[in-house]
Amino acid sequence: MHIELPVLRADDAIDPAYDVGSQSARLGVFEAIVEQAARATACSTAMICAMRDGELVPLAVNRTAALPTVIPYRMGADGSVVPDVAICVDGSPIALGFRGEGGDDVRFAAAAPIGGTDGALLIVLDTQPRAGLSAAQTYVLRSHTAHLATLFDLIFLQDRVDNRAGKASLERLRLLESVAVHARDSIVITEAQPVDLPGPCIIYCNAAFTRTTGYTAEEVIGLTPRVLQGPKTDPKSRALLRRALETWQPIEIEIINYRRDGSEFWVELSIVPVANERGWFTHWVSVQRDITERKAAQELSARVRVAELENQALAGEILERKRIEAELLYTAFHDNLTRLRNRAFFMERLSKALDRERLQGATTCSVLFLDLDRFKVVNDSLGHLAGDALMKEVAQRLRRCVRPQDTLARIGGDEFAILIEDAADLNTPVRIAEAIIEALRAPVQLGRQSVFPSASIGVVPAGEPGVVPDDLMRDADIAMYQAKRAGGGDYAIFDATMHDDAVSQLTLQTDLRQAVERGEFHLAYQPIVDPASGAIQSFEALLRWTHPVRGPISPADFVPVAEEIGLIRQIDRWVMHEACAQLAQWQRRFDDPALRLSINVSAAGFVDRDFVTALSDVLDEFGLRPQTLELEITEGIFLHPSAEIAGAIGAVRDMGVRIALDDFGTGYSSLSYINRYPIDTIKIDKSFIDGVGSNRETRAIVELIVKLGATLDLNIIAEGVETQAQTDILMQIGCRAIQGYHFAKPLTPEDATRVLAAGGAAAP
Repeated sequence: MHIELPVLRADDAIDPAYDVGSQSARLGVFEAIVEQAARATACSTAMICAMRDGELVPLAVNRTAALPTVIPYRMGADGSVVPDVAICVDGSPIALGFRGEGGDDVRFAAAAPIGGTDGALLIVLDTQPRAGLSAAQTYVLRSHTAHLATLFDLIFLQDRVDNRAGKASLERLRLLESVAVHARDSIVITEAQPVDLPGPCIIYCNAAFTRTTGYTAEEVIGLTPRVLQGPKTDPKSRALLRRALETWQPIEIEIINYRRDGSEFWVELSIVPVANERGWFTHWVSVQRDITERKAAQELSARVRVAELENQALAGEILERKRIEAELLYTAFHDNLTRLRNRAFFMERLSKALDRERLQGATTCSVLFLDLDRFKVVNDSLGHLAGDALMKEVAQRLRRCVRPQDTLARIGGDEFAILIEDAADLNTPVRIAEAIIEALRAPVQLGRQSVFPSASIGVVPAGEPGVVPDDLMRDADIAMYQAKRAGGGDYAIFDATMHDDAVSQLTLQTDLRQAVERGEFHLAYQPIVDPASGAIQSFEALLRWTHPVRGPISPADFVPVAEEIGLIRQIDRWVMHEACAQLAQWQRRFDDPALRLSINVSAAGFVDRDFVTALSDVLDEFGLRPQTLELEITEGIFLHPSAEIAGAIGAVRDMGVRIALDDFGTGYSSLSYINRYPIDTIKIDKSFIDGVGSNRETRAIVELIVKLGATLDLNIIAEGVETQAQTDILMQIGCRAIQGYHFAKPLTPEDATRVLAAGGAAAP
């Protein structure tokens, strides 16, 4: 194995004053020196080698050596081996190799020539790779080579001691002292004891020490190195120093020291113990190198790095803020689901367009307001994910229908709006509305279900200058509902009458809520009679509203509004209570417990989960037999058949209350309802009765219904009978129950009471 050896020069020797007269004494001295060298340099092996016949011969190896059988040899001396690395020893190129057992395990080696000899070396080896020896270790190794040089001289001059040898030793001592005096690093030598506090005293310091610390030699001789420590000296570092002293181990450490003037400075401290020829540690050698500038540079570099990291973090934070700002800006003006513009952006764009129109004095923009028809059915049946997918597809189709200069936005829910600019008339808005209706005709595949979307569209031009965005959106919404009421899947153009109707509708809603609170409703009772005798069979309770300002308002006007705003259930309960109270009063007064009464019930009220319980409570409250009460429902209740409807009808019938199907023939698949649900009575709508005497087909239908009732054991009542001719025809057909103005208009409770008191007959 070939290893590059850093060569150390020994300029002088010290006088050991040893007895080297015997061979054993010499060997003991050599072994003591190699033990000290190994320990001082923290190497596993140290050896002394001399040149004999051109080869290196080990003279002594430390007893604890890890590589005791390694033999060094010089390479390249005969020219047969060319070393990989040339090493300068006293200016001559040289290389060493190692052989023998363990020669390949050498990973670090350092050698110092022994002065005054013919190539003798002090070599330290280690099996672990190292960067080199510290300054203190180098100093100690030089001391040992000087010591060995003196020993070799004494051995050589054992029998011929003269003054010249002593002078050479003294000269080496002076040279060694010169090295210490002129060294740039601070060198301090202390006694070996005490190793605990206060510590060994200083016996020597060089000039570099006094320059660095500001102390003179006289001031520190006799003191301990602790004089250099201060407030910022790291306690952990001091503990490491104490541990090294206690165990007589070399140590290298960086620590803060203090000068005489109190200023602090960093030092790289290297301390090794020095032993005498008997192996006793006699001194500590400390080499201190001022590294304040290096530490300052490291601190500055660290601060620069921290600043760079902070700048990077700040740059990242700025980028993240910009990203968030961009995302917030996008979110502020876009709809997350469809990626269209949102209401805020649309209203801002509409406001700017109207401002331009005011400046130009011309009307060039229009608004289209769209609402998907029956979108709730998709959400309720297929789920919200399917509804979202449908919304995205509709958005894509709308994009293909508008022009680049138009603004398309999702207003909310299933509502969209389009701002059309640069259109002097309604041709362009209408053309776009028609294109949208056509584009939505194609089905959308949602999983396994095909859905045919459609939309109701309201179209409104900007109109007169000065219109505000909210008013324009309101008018477009009104027009859209007009299209929806017409059946959906179409568009409607706004006109002023629509707004008037909307205002009237809003007023009606407000008045209707107040009517419930103020008790403005009352009931009228219209007799249902036998056409042959005129005898009253039963009454139908009819809801009436007398407005304090507008007077009587038709149920056809306010009942749909009550259903729309959710008041119809409350009104239904009031009607049921008032009608049953009146029926109970009549039955008691006229001792007629079989007198019957019909009550109209809305679809919303009928499917209310508490309806059956409320009905039972009312019957119990007034002591009515269930068979004397009949509930009239319209065919609209069966528009969306469900288990709840069938359950409610069954529960009512189980109580004994009768069910009548009102306005028969005007709804949806009436015959299927008769077959599916338990119905007691069919009321033929007035639209059939009006034509029974003039239209053969109408008469045939009425006759068929009457015969169907007889076959199915259903009670048939003809509504809206207004003439004797209609009465005669119905009697010929076989209808045995008639209701209409021909016999009696709806009566007040007092008038109905008088009719019953007069015998219970209604004369035509």
